[in-house]
Amino acid sequence: MTSSEKLLDAVASVDDVEKILDELLSQEKEINDKLDHLLNANNQPDLTALEHIQSSLHVDDQIARLWDKIGPTAETASGLSERVKKLDLEQARVKECLKYVEDVEELKVPSASTLLTDSPAFWEYIKPWNDKTGTRRLHFFISLP
Repeated sequence: MTSSEKLLDAVASVDDVEKILDELLSQEKEINDKLDHLLNANNQPDLTALEHIQSSLHVDDQIARLWDKIGPTAETASGLSERVKKLDLEQARVKECLKYVEDVEELKVPSASTLLTDSPAFWEYIKPWNDKTGTRRLHFFISLP
């Protein structure tokens, strides 16, 4: 049994009922005053910090979802980037080799022509032909590997 029920059981007259009613009304008034104070907008705590944290959590969720969507693509792009760098390096090496071959070929023609034109046997070989045939022979010898 609660205290209110004990009081009601002890009621013997109308005055006792009025006394209990006054006590209950006074308790109700105190409770209403406390509730009014708690529900008053001026007495509410500052929730801006909590709202800021909540919004930042929302941003974190969005970042996580975005990473789930973009992450695999970013990893693929990174792998492709590494492969392109390797291909660029290989291409540079091939270009360097081709330049070396071109340089060697450029050196070969003047060297061959110098060796041939300085040789008396060469001039004896082309002497019997006319200028056109000699020029063709000279070109033939220069173009030899």
